[in-house]
Amino acid sequence: MIRLNYFVNLLNLFLIFIYFIFININLIKKEFGYLLIFLIIINLFIKLYNWYNLNITKKQNVHIITDNIIFNDRFAKLSIFILSIATPIFMVFQKDSLVIDSLIQKFSFLFVFLFSLLGFYLEFFVLESKSNK
Repeated sequence: MIRLNYFVNLLNLFLIFIYFIFININLIKKEFGYLLIFLIIINLFIKLYNWYNLNITKKQNVHIITDNIIFNDRFAKLSIFILSIATPIFMVFQKDSLVIDSLIQKFSFLFVFLFSLLGFYLEFFVLESKSNK
């Protein structure tokens, strides 16, 4: 299930990047946005299943000062949820009503991609999955 989570995360990152490119060349379709939202929600369910069934801990090589503040397990999970799940869904749903200028829209979705990439980094390079069994 960890590999499925990894694959779906990479697929979502790729599709968010493609969504950003389609916005830049004005080829975006609402169906692609709905597909992206559907895959992000599937990713959410996979994450919740993994987090519930696996013992998620922080890796030991993270700096001591940031261990207790930024990279504790609960904060990292909340950050992953906000950066990888909530922000892309919100931006895709609210794309037409949030942005007035197309340049601002393009920068917004660039930031959404970068935030998703940061969430991906947090999940796979800061947290470590261990089996409870």
